[in-house]
Amino acid sequence: MFLLSCVTSKAKAQNPNEADFDLNNSPADSSADEEDSNSLNRRDESAHVFAETQTKKKKEKPEAVEVDEDGYDVDTVISEKENIDNMSKYSLLHVVKKGQYFENKTLLKATFEICGMKHNFDYQVIKTDRKVWYVRCADDACNWSVRAECLKDSTFFMIKKYVGQHTCAPSSKSKAGKTASAKTIGSLIMHKYEGVKEGPKCNDIIHIMRGDHRCEISKSLAWDAREYAINAVRNIPERSYGKIPKYLHMLREANPGTHFAYEMDGKGRFRYMFIAFGQSIRGSNSVMRQVIVIDGTFLKNKYKGVLLVATALDGNSNSYPIAFGVVDSENDRSWQWFLTQLKVFIADNLHLAFISDRHGSIVKALEKVYPSARHGICIHHLLNNVVTHYHGKGLVGLVSKASKSYRVADFEKTFANVCNISPAIGKYLRDADVQKWARCQFPGYRYDLRTTNPAESINSALRSPREFPIIPLLDSIRKMLTRWFYKRKKLISRHNHPLTKDVEKKIARRTRKCATFEVYPVSDGRLLVSGDLFDCLVDLDRRTCSCGKYNLLKIPCRHAIKAGFHMLGEKLMKKA
Repeated sequence: MFLLSCVTSKAKAQNPNEADFDLNNSPADSSADEEDSNSLNRRDESAHVFAETQTKKKKEKPEAVEVDEDGYDVDTVISEKENIDNMSKYSLLHVVKKGQYFENKTLLKATFEICGMKHNFDYQVIKTDRKVWYVRCADDACNWSVRAECLKDSTFFMIKKYVGQHTCAPSSKSKAGKTASAKTIGSLIMHKYEGVKEGPKCNDIIHIMRGDHRCEISKSLAWDAREYAINAVRNIPERSYGKIPKYLHMLREANPGTHFAYEMDGKGRFRYMFIAFGQSIRGSNSVMRQVIVIDGTFLKNKYKGVLLVATALDGNSNSYPIAFGVVDSENDRSWQWFLTQLKVFIADNLHLAFISDRHGSIVKALEKVYPSARHGICIHHLLNNVVTHYHGKGLVGLVSKASKSYRVADFEKTFANVCNISPAIGKYLRDADVQKWARCQFPGYRYDLRTTNPAESINSALRSPREFPIIPLLDSIRKMLTRWFYKRKKLISRHNHPLTKDVEKKIARRTRKCATFEVYPVSDGRLLVSGDLFDCLVDLDRRTCSCGKYNLLKIPCRHAIKAGFHMLGEKLMKKA
């Protein structure tokens, strides 16, 4: 099946201590808004309603929390986003007062974090436990204080004591006010990530907090808040790096045949991750040509790192992702580790080829892990280096022509012109190893793959997810593959011909071009075809043509097609 299954879990009981909260309304200290009597009266009425619900709750038995076989609370795997609808009625209040109720301690603390940031004061926690939360102004001479207590048999906290007037002088404050947690700020901006492709970036979050909430936050705090918001919207638990092993196990359960691996350093911190979905593995081993493009691109989340990609091309020249990896950087160890995992299901052999840029670590890793496989380099990167380091923009056309040549004679002629015009560029191209970038000199089969574009197109498709934390990134990859494979499966189901649509178009185009060619049999299976720029000798038994295209691409060239039609016509005439 081509669809990649979604990894989700459903909690049977909601953990009220982990409930989310709506921070889209910012609180203010009561000392600033005491005159708002209407607001206070509405809150008094809500207290009576709450008292009635508490009486009912005491009669009910607490619900059990679902725990999986590893002793892990399943509720923590599910994002707090599921509770937003329930918590929206407990929005942060514009007025804080004695006797006010909060559904849980998290909401209580968030209220005063925003209050401290907005009104530029800091406070110190005097006592905090499951039953009490007591804080005072950071200035010992100030009387401002809050004491909230948990109601019996409930998660609700009520403000028992509140001195809302600051007696400290504003001029005595040596620093900015209380800094809200990333979770609090993330909840404030969470709605901006719902139903959109990207959402605010770090600098945008800083401007939002400054403009909408009159608060200054650091870039690192904006990073953390953004990660929290993205995780929450996508139903991903906090500290996603720590949840990678469990998430990968869940992916494998949902997608049989999936291979994954991860590695931690000596301190238990994440280092490497590898995943290849079962659907990709089965396709790469059965129907894909054995040419794999590998490339790396930078991640743009808080922890940086590099995303490694291994991909092939399917029969319609579409990118066919095989495997993905997340590593600290592109170095000898990381590339060797990635290719070692790839070798678990793609064996080393003489018919296998890899295409990459000229990164030294890739070259070393391939020599160690895939010594029998052939290695070609991307001509696009090579041409960029010619322009950048040798100012050879005028020679790009000639170098590209040489690399595309199907016949050795054509290559040597074009390359000689390059060397005559610029000996320095000629030396650079020879040092880069002609066999790795010239199509007709390649010792194996790279077909029509001359660049790393297939891998770079995947990186481009993941431009936005590359800013996400690790698990949302993996989930975006899963969804992307699901879309691609499903769409292609539908197209294939309506195609009943032995050749793919892409190959059929090539054959049709070449058939039109060879209509006026003449064919002269030389021997059994060997025919001379004339009428093109030069005469070509076709060997249908060996599937070769002196033009070189049939040999290297393994799709009949125009000369082979004309020769094939001639042979078919002779056979039909004999039968008649």
